[in-house]
Amino acid sequence: MRRTAGLRRRIPLCLAVSAAALVVSAANAETTAAVQTKYVKAAYPDNLSKTQVQGNVLLVGRIDTRGRITGLQAIATSHKDFVAPALEAVKQWEFRPATREGKPVEIFANVGVRFRITSEKRGEIPAPILGDVSISPADASGKATAPEGFPIRRGEDPALRAEALLDLPPRTQDRTLTVRVEAISPRGRRIPVFQPPVAVPAKATEVRIPVVARIDDDWEDGVWMLRFTVDKGSAGGGQFWLAADPAHFSFVIPKP
Repeated sequence: MRRTAGLRRRIPLCLAVSAAALVVSAANAETTAAVQTKYVKAAYPDNLSKTQVQGNVLLVGRIDTRGRITGLQAIATSHKDFVAPALEAVKQWEFRPATREGKPVEIFANVGVRFRITSEKRGEIPAPILGDVSISPADASGKATAPEGFPIRRGEDPALRAEALLDLPPRTQDRTLTVRVEAISPRGRRIPVFQPPVAVPAKATEVRIPVVARIDDDWEDGVWMLRFTVDKGSAGGGQFWLAADPAHFSFVIPKP
């Protein structure tokens, strides 16, 4: 779920706010994504707006069976002063809850809030950071089998699919980034899931990175994190929930 402060509201990429995330296969017609019904835009901090500092905040939380977004935590930011207005805005969002087999279910939420100015310097952020990441259960080929935010069922879902949007400072020439993605278990085990170089064209301020990771039998139940590093610098990430029986497992989001 991506939102931009300081501009007109745009349709974002992920978390049931985008049209793509709301598509449900005919074979799974009773499984539906959460649908946003109330949006509040984050206020641009005066000190950062005046100095034209731009950046992102990445939040994790949950959308409960009433459609409330709760348990929000900031896990990455371009500047600490962006965190408070991002949290204040997102905690007021409301949703029609996700459903499985026609019944409301709780899902995890990964939220990206972007702060951008409206000038020729738009997009000139200090360092690469995710602007958005959506994570879904997937089949063996990497195709999503449920809307984003749905827990991954160990033993039933062979993989996860992540669609990441990486924001980065523009450059005048083409370049190649060294991107590393790790799945971090509830006990702190780090599992590399993506390491290929990523090509970025000249003047680009964002690049899409699809990630497919196989779920092994020894991955433990709980809240996992997907962490991105770019050229050895932290670029944020997102959470995903994994359990053999998600309907009867209590997912506790750890403090960052």
